[in-house]
Parts: sequence; structure tokens; C-alpha cells
Amino acid sequence: MKRYQDCIRTDGMCGACSLSNRGLDCHNNKISSILYNRSVMGMTQKELSEKSGVNIRQIQKYESGEYDVGNMTLKNAILLSEALECDVRDLL
Repeated sequence: MKRYQDCIRTDGMCGACSLSNRGLDCHNNKISSILYNRSVMGMTQKELSEKSGVNIRQIQKYESGEYDVGNMTLKNAILLSEALECDVRDLL
């Protein structure tokens, strides 16, 4: 799934794109820290859900901005950071 028509990636992994910066995609639009870290790890939402134990719907809502990542439960933050092999603070 391409995020933009001029995207050079065919997999929609904006966070792993060489044109993106931490927290911004190639069009300088904000991307969530979970999306960025998941993309860098090369994981799908389903894989992250299975590895972390966090419901895929919650992951989708965090990534889309519907849920504020800064307000996630400590349990989910720890589970996601362990699955993404990053510090909890990298998700906030």
C-alpha cells in the first residue's frame, strides 16, 4: 500500500524509507513513534500484535493518531517497547 502517489516504496513502510526522518515521513507529515519503530523493525501490525500481545486495533489507533501514544497504559508501553526492541521513552 503506497501512502503517497510519488512514494518510492511499495510496502507503505514510511518509517523505514530513506527519505523519512525520525517522526516525519518523506512529505514531512508526522508519523507515530510506534509506526516508525515498527517500520524500522520491518514488522507488520499483525506481527507486532502477536509478538507484544497488544490488540491489533489498539496498535492501529495509536499509529493513526486516534489514540494518544503518551496516554497508553504502562503495560502496553512495556509490551510494545519489548516487542520493538526499543526503550519505552522512544515510544512517547
